[in-house]
Parts: sequence; C-alpha cells; structure tokens
Amino acid sequence: MFKKNRHLILAVLFSILFLSATVLNGLKYDFGYGFWNAHGHDAIWHLAVINQSLKSIPPPNPIFSGYTLTGYHWGYDFLLKLVSTITTIPTKTLYFQIFPIIITIFFVYLSFKLKNNHKVTGLIFLFLNFFAGSFGYLITLVKSGQIGGESIFWSMQSISTLINPPYAFSLLIFMTALILYQKNLENRSSKLSIFIGFLFGLNTIVKIYASVISGLTLLILFLGSLIKKEKQYTKNLFLILFSAGITSLFFLSIIGFSSSSNLILKPFWFVNSLIDAYDKLYIPQISVLRFNLENQFSLVKFPILLSIYLFSFFVFLIGNMGTRVLGLLNIFKKFKLKQLNDLDMFLLTTMAISLSIPMLFIQTGTPWNTIQFFYYFLFISNFYFADFLSKIYKNQKIIFYLIIFLTIPTSYATIKSFIGFPPPASLPSSEIDALNFLKKQPDGIVLSPSFDQHQPKSDTPIPLSLYQTSAYVSAFSEKISFLEDYMNLDITGYDWQSRKKQVDNFFSSQDIYQATGFLLNNQIDYIYLPPGSFLPNTLPTHQLDQIYQQSDIKIYKVLK
Repeated sequence: MFKKNRHLILAVLFSILFLSATVLNGLKYDFGYGFWNAHGHDAIWHLAVINQSLKSIPPPNPIFSGYTLTGYHWGYDFLLKLVSTITTIPTKTLYFQIFPIIITIFFVYLSFKLKNNHKVTGLIFLFLNFFAGSFGYLITLVKSGQIGGESIFWSMQSISTLINPPYAFSLLIFMTALILYQKNLENRSSKLSIFIGFLFGLNTIVKIYASVISGLTLLILFLGSLIKKEKQYTKNLFLILFSAGITSLFFLSIIGFSSSSNLILKPFWFVNSLIDAYDKLYIPQISVLRFNLENQFSLVKFPILLSIYLFSFFVFLIGNMGTRVLGLLNIFKKFKLKQLNDLDMFLLTTMAISLSIPMLFIQTGTPWNTIQFFYYFLFISNFYFADFLSKIYKNQKIIFYLIIFLTIPTSYATIKSFIGFPPPASLPSSEIDALNFLKKQPDGIVLSPSFDQHQPKSDTPIPLSLYQTSAYVSAFSEKISFLEDYMNLDITGYDWQSRKKQVDNFFSSQDIYQATGFLLNNQIDYIYLPPGSFLPNTLPTHQLDQIYQQSDIKIYKVLK
C-alpha cells in the first residue's frame, strides 16, 4: 500500500508540514492570540461571519447591526459553523488548525488526480500549486536589496492560497468538477453532466468569481458546439450549463448580492495603476507620458498610447506569471500541432475569461477586488507549466532546477512572514478574557469606539484594536457589532461613513440627550471599551450598568 502510493503520501506529509507555518495563527501565547500576515484582518472577518452564519439565511451582518450580510459569498463560513455545531469543536480551531489540513489533503489528491497522466507531472503540478510565484522579487531586489514582492504586480500567488480559505475551497470544487468533466468527455452521461453543473454552480456561494468564470466558459463552449453541430457534446454541455445556471441562481437568491457587486467598465485599470502606484512597480515617466497622451488625444499620438498600454499589459502578465510564462510555450505548441482536446478548450477558455475580466472591469466598493478573477488564470497556468517542466526534467535536469530556483523566491519571502516571532498582531490576553466574558452575556448589539488609523502603534505584537480596522470584537464576543471593519464594509457596499460619524459624535458628545438617544435609537445593548478609550462625560450613569472592568478594559450594559 505504502510503496504503491508513497509519492502521494509523502506529498501529503510535506504539504501539511509546509502548512504548519499558517496554522500557528490563533494559538495562545504568553501575550495572547497571535496573528501573522493577512490573518490579522481576513481571518478575523471570517470568524465574525462564522459566528452568525446559522442564525438566518442570509446571515446577519456581524459588523453592521440591523442589516443582513449581502454582497458576500459566505458558504465556506456556513460550512465551518455547521461542523462546529455538530462536533462542538471551536470555530477558531476549525478555521486555523483543522480545515486547512483537510483542504491540503484533498488539494494534494485532486492535483494528482487532475494530472493522472504522469506521477512526475503530478508532483510538479502540486509543487507549483503551493510555491509558484511572481517576478516581484526582482523588483524588490532592485529597490531595496531584499527578496519579497509577492503581490507587487497585484495578484496573490500560490503560496497564499490557504490564507484565503474560500478560494482554496473553490479550487477543490473546481478541480473535482474538472476531473468529472474530463471523465464525462468519454462517457457522455446526462446524470453526470447535471452533477458537474451543480458543482460549478456551487461555487456561487463559496467564491463567486469561480462561478462567474466557469459559467461564462460553459456558455462559450456550448455556443461553439452548437455552431459546429456536435449533437452529443452539445447536449451534455447544455445539461451542465443549465444545471450550473439553476444552482447559481438559487444561491444568488440566498446570498442576496446587491448593487455593491456590480462591475464597472474600466479598461486597463490594473495595468495603469501598476505603473502609477508607488507601492507597485511605479514608473513615473511612463505614467506621466500616458496621462498627457490621454488628455491630449490625437490619432497621430494614438500608436504611442497603444504601445504604452501593451507594454503595461505584458509587464502585468509576465510579472504575475513569473516563470509560469514558459508554460505558454506548451500551449502554443499544442495549438500549432492541433493537439488541443476538449479539456484544453475548457481550460484555455477559462484562462481567457479570468484574464479579460480584470483587464476590463473593476468592482464597486473596492476596485481591486476583480483581481480575484485572475487567481484562476494563475492556477490553470500551473497546469500547463507542469507539463512544460515535466518534459524539461526528463532531458535537462540542470535547466529544470534552475527554473524551479527562479520560481520560488517570492514564496520563500511570504513563508518567512509567517514564521517570524513575535507575530505582527495579537489579541492580548486581557482582551481575550473581556471578550469571553461578553460572549457569555445574552445576545445584543455591541458598540465600541471607531478605529483610528492615526492612533500610535505599540511594539509588536500590535493589539488588534490598534493594528488595522477589523471585526475582532464581533469575532471573539460572538455578538453583532454596531460598526467594525470598514474594509469589508467597503467591499460589500455599506454606507459605513455616516455611521462612523454617529459613533465619533457619541464618544465626543457634550449633549446628554443626544448621547442617550443614540444608544436607544440604535438598540445598543453593550459598550465595549478597549484600553485607552473612554465613555463621553455627559452620559448619565443611571443609563448604564458596568458589568466588567479589568486591565483598563470596561464593558457596560445599556439599561432600557
């Protein structure tokens, strides 16, 4: 058994060992819970959503009381809460320690299954799915002499897949559907076609970007087969497309996607901002020249402007792909030799869509959110790059190892950011105790001071209250907050700015009636005061009952 599957077993063990760098998050240290990298914000948000996800469909918005959570795919969070309810395992443990390992095991298995033609190719594909990176390290080496820059060309890379659990889970669904799709090309089963369509549609509630891409891919392939009059293939594609469409519409109705998820036509926003932004590539000479040409447009100067757009596009593409760009040679060769099969047509259509959408559109609320379509382009690039590297490995091992060496520097830098100590952010032990106390209180809306990004930061680990705007009060008290995490409110399209003014006015209020009215009108049940924050002096004491005070942290219950 071991000999037959040793490559698979060793790959699983290696992948779980690699994953240990991320599962250190959320564990208890002397200073409290530690959080590395994006987990200091993103994971906190997911924990807050998980807490509310079984209360209703859609669930209540955990950071904006009085509203349901719309414009967001909460399927992964729902699953974790369901498992937690059944098993009584804390959601924090499931999110950081258990589910990442489960996802990794399936990720390894499905990567091999999708590349079942050759063990070496499967191992390379798996390696790339974890470690393939951008050319960002070349930029940071030139600018600062350091290795880094995973997302300097905008896109997250393979190393961060497990930092974004809904994306990782959507890949499991996508790979499963692809494996069955490949099988169905031989059997042409109507029942299997319907199930494949359901899987593609299921991503609507897990990661809607994947659902949009696969839906458009199926539509294009269906129309193509209809024109070619390939009867059996057209029938199966129709069943897949129909099933995916019905599933997607069903989940869209319960997710409640609002106008916040609308796309805005903004061609080349990413490639232009890549050149313009100081924290990206930043080439001011090209930026100024393009700006002048756009504002003084003429047909004579158009070729220069077009050449700037094309240059910026190829910098974006090659910079993000890194050495994976060599995999395109494998695609061109198959195209030239007319060796593209039906699976290739699906994958290449998916790549074209996942590249085109961010090149043409941005998203309301948070413009850069459409870069998440591009993640799937990079994933499929790994598929073809694995084929290319497999051939190199057979004949030119030195070149193979050189390419691998040039593939992983940004991944190395990202791993380092996960294993340094102390972590960048923490939930101090004093706040853990306070929020655990609040968690035991009856359900209610919690008010806390608005986040001030200009507030002085302490030494690392920085408390979450000072680190960045996040949903930490809701996440660890399991209560709904009146206002938290402006970043996710932007993404989901809520008018948080006016509510922030109300919160600021309350905490600086000099009017007793105004302060009291604010609490009652907004149905505030608790006031949580982290260290360094205070109630307004005008608030009458008979309106509040102080139910907790420890280590400069106070919790009040609003009496109604």
